[in-house]
Amino acid sequence: KLLLLIKRMAGCISSCLLILLAWALVHFLPGSKGPPVTNYDGTIYFNHESLRTPATKEEIVEVVKSASKDGRKIHVVGSGHSWSHVAHSTDILLSLHNYAGVVSVDVQEKRITVQAGMTFHTLNAVLDQHGLAMKNLGSISAQTVAGAISTGTHGTGLKFGNLATLVTKLELISGSGEVR
Repeated sequence: KLLLLIKRMAGCISSCLLILLAWALVHFLPGSKGPPVTNYDGTIYFNHESLRTPATKEEIVEVVKSASKDGRKIHVVGSGHSWSHVAHSTDILLSLHNYAGVVSVDVQEKRITVQAGMTFHTLNAVLDQHGLAMKNLGSISAQTVAGAISTGTHGTGLKFGNLATLVTKLELISGSGEVR
């Protein structure tokens, strides 16, 4: 039994060392200009040129306008829930995690307005503080509101649409930086 336990521990240690080695290799690759980005379970790593973390709408607009003017691409990166390379970019990554505040709460209308980078974990806590709740939820609360409504995230039940069907209004910043 002790030998089996030692073998299992060695397997776990080997897996951890491999993950650490993969992270170190990606982090210290020549040409890396930013920290590596990884998905939620650590199976995908990649480097990027720059990560932008705006906290205001005006800062987001500035990042978009600057990228548009310079002919650069922007990839929005969320909570890293995706297991694919969907956010992989060698150019600009835009994280909305600092753009995650509550804009307004209307308890009577049962309506809340939040910024795109708010996670469902935070949203649920805010709703609870006001005696409100979501009709339906996906299984991962680390997802951002913008990410979930952009990817068709859904809960369960035949009578419920995906989370995007709960949106009554949104503000969009176009690829040229125009707020609509």
